[in-house]
Amino acid sequence: MDVELRHLRAFHALATELNFTRAAARLHLTQQALSNQIKQLETRIGATLFQRNSRQVTLTDAGRTLLARVPDILDTVGAAIADTRDTESGERTELIVGIRGVTGLDITPRVLRAFAAEYPHVAVTVGKVEFDDASAGVLAGASDVGLIWLPAPAGLDVTPLLSEERIALLPADHPFAADTAVRPEDLAVQPFAWWTDNRDLAARDFMTLADYREGQATIGAEVATLEDLLAAVGSGQAVAVSVASVSRFFPWSGVITRPLVDVAPAVLAVACRAGDTRPLVAAFIRTATKVGADLAAEGATEPPGSTPGG
Repeated sequence: MDVELRHLRAFHALATELNFTRAAARLHLTQQALSNQIKQLETRIGATLFQRNSRQVTLTDAGRTLLARVPDILDTVGAAIADTRDTESGERTELIVGIRGVTGLDITPRVLRAFAAEYPHVAVTVGKVEFDDASAGVLAGASDVGLIWLPAPAGLDVTPLLSEERIALLPADHPFAADTAVRPEDLAVQPFAWWTDNRDLAARDFMTLADYREGQATIGAEVATLEDLLAAVGSGQAVAVSVASVSRFFPWSGVITRPLVDVAPAVLAVACRAGDTRPLVAAFIRTATKVGADLAAEGATEPPGSTPGG
C-alpha cells in the first residue's frame, strides 16, 4: 500500500473535525483537494472510512479503527524527524522527567525503561524536585513532564495512570490495631506524621483525611524521609496515611497497616504544562499510559477511577 503522510494528516483532520470546511482550512487545502486525498486513502487501504451526506460526516467502524492509531503514527514520525535534525546539527534531544513521591513504585522504572527502549536517541534525565513542588518541576520549567500524585495544581494537563488504595499506618500498640479496618473519621482526628518541606495544602488535606474532620490536621511529627515517617509511627508519635505499595517496606518495627473504609484511592498521573503539544512530551505520556494499563492488567495496581474495598 502506498499510503503517504499527507493522506494520514488529511484523515486525522477530517476525523477530528467531522467537517470538510473546517478540516480543509486547518490543512490549508481546498475542500476538493481534501476530498481527493480522503478518496485516495480509502482506495489504497481498501476501506470506507467516512459516511458522508449533505448534512454530516461520520466515521465508519474502519475509520474509528484507523483513528485509534493515526495520532501515534504522526507523533512518532514528528519525533523521529526532530531527533534526526538534532543529530545532524550535533544536538541531542533531551527530556527531563520530574518525579515526586513515586520513586519506590514499580511503574517508575518501567516507564523510564519503556520510553528509553522506544526512543533510544533521547537523553532522559530524572529531574531533582523540591518536595513542596506539587507539579514535579513542570510549572517552574525544570521538568518537561512529571509523575505526580493527584490532586494537581492549576496549570497542568494530567493523565491518570493508576490508582492505589490508601491505607492507615498505625503504631502496633494503637487502639485501632485490633480492628480489621479503620474508619477515616476516626483516623482523621489522630496526630499525623507530615513532611517538613511539604507545604502543599491540597496534598496534606488529602493524605490527612481532611474531608472527615473539622479544622486542620494535628501534626504529631515532622519527617523528612519515608524511614523517618515509619519511625515516627512506630514510636507512637503519630499515625499516617499512605498508599498500599508502601507495604514493600514491611515488616517495619512497631508499625502495622490497616485498610481504610470507603475512601477514594490515591491516583498517580503523568503531568505536563497545560497546552504543551511537543511530540516527545506526547510520546512520554503515551508510554506512561500504556505501562500503567499493563500494570493494571497484571493486577499489580488498580485502573484509574477504581474504588478500593472497605
